Amino acid sequence: MQKVFVNGNSLAVTVPKALAEELDIKSGSQIVWEKVEKGILLITTKTAKAPMEIDPEVARLIKKISKKYSGVWQDLAKV
Repeated sequence: MQKVFVNGNSLAVTVPKALAEELDIKSGSQIVWEKVEKGILLITTKTAKAPMEIDPEVARLIKKISKKYSGVWQDLAKV
């Protein structure tokens, strides 16, 4: 059980270390609180690291696929 405490103008709750490690929650991690029937659901968001460099062959294939399926991408964007 965790205790709620005041942090500036907000209320705060700590995440137990074992749970934080299991969910890969670190200082600066982004989370979302969602109200559910039985209380509050904490949702962690994973942020992908941008690659330092894209392999030229992969970039070429992405460009080729993007051109070939440009109509599909546009249709999907409308959904």
